Amino acid sequence: MTILSPLLLGLAGSLHCVGMCGPLMLALPLDASGRWMVIRQMLVYHSGRILTYAILGVLFGLAGKGMAIAGFQKGLSVTAGIFMVLMAFLAWRFERIVTNLPGFGAFTRRVQMQIGHLLKKHPRGASFFVGQLNGLLPCGMVYVALAGAVSTTGGAEGGIFMALFGLGTLPLLLTVTVLGHSLSQPVRRKIKVLQPVLLTLAGLLLLQRGLHLDLSLFESAVPKAGYECH
Repeated sequence: MTILSPLLLGLAGSLHCVGMCGPLMLALPLDASGRWMVIRQMLVYHSGRILTYAILGVLFGLAGKGMAIAGFQKGLSVTAGIFMVLMAFLAWRFERIVTNLPGFGAFTRRVQMQIGHLLKKHPRGASFFVGQLNGLLPCGMVYVALAGAVSTTGGAEGGIFMALFGLGTLPLLLTVTVLGHSLSQPVRRKIKVLQPVLLTLAGLLLLQRGLHLDLSLFESAVPKAGYECH
């Protein structure tokens, strides 16, 4: 399993996470007595979120293992790669389709109500559990990452894949929290241009693994520059 693909997915999803989860993070009752205190509390919150991702990754990785046993291992990686490339431009549509599935809206509302309950009952000690619940909220980028977890065809590998995806989202999310406000629209527009590029790169890495492309074949086809001694 390549670690670059899930990290690229995490970076690609950072801006999306800021738009979707940024208001929730800024609403957390943090002890703002110091910058490092804020960072420590947010790391607790994100640990809960990443743990949920990892658990989902284990489940989806095991599902992929079952399909791999049936002889679809190569096809899973190729399909996941193609899916990521397509989602680079259609992520918002896929997310809308999923959220309109029967029962999904009720599940989402239940999770949101539970988050609100935790914040009211334990305003200073619920960050970890709020992070866990937040990992269950609808997110197109998480669905894309889960496709990659399925292609790992293993429980442990799927869990690691999703954990790395979560780690890839941390730099931008922590920056937003420390600054105390969301990114401006001009900055969002500039960063958003990178999202399809990073998604495409992650998809191509999975395609390469699935097709077992050997880049040395290209090296042999290209003449090497240099002097020859006779």
